[in-house]
Amino acid sequence: MEQKNFAIVALVCALAIMAVGYSLLAQNLTINGTANITSTWDVQITGITEGEATGGATNKTPASFTGTSATFNVNLVNPGDKMIYNITVENKGSLNAKLTGLTVSPEETAETGIYYKVTGVTKNVTTLDAAETNTITVEVGWVATDQTAPEQKTVPLTVNLVYTQY
Repeated sequence: MEQKNFAIVALVCALAIMAVGYSLLAQNLTINGTANITSTWDVQITGITEGEATGGATNKTPASFTGTSATFNVNLVNPGDKMIYNITVENKGSLNAKLTGLTVSPEETAETGIYYKVTGVTKNVTTLDAAETNTITVEVGWVATDQTAPEQKTVPLTVNLVYTQY
């Protein structure tokens, strides 16, 4: 029995020595650091130029833009009149961009009356690298084959472009 007590005392002492040894050797390790994101995202419209007007087409108000929105208002007098706008989109940021969303409203151009065409960009294909520009062409006109004035004399056009990191 004495040997059992001696063994138990020896194990308790060994455990106490290991605990003291661990506490002497254990240290807190503190790691401090800072992470900074230095890249920027800035895709925006930077200009609109009016191409040549065909026929009696004129600007009712000057074309304008703010950030990612462009506005123009065209007077069409006769069938065949049209106005072409070139919209410049610039990537002023440091991240490359890809056009992942393109919605045009109304979805289909008219076969009579006022029509429009949007060219120069293709969803999921067009890319815009940092510091690069892209030109989107918007053509608004009155179908040349119309023989009478259309019932709908005003058609609002909305083009939404969505760029994401590429």
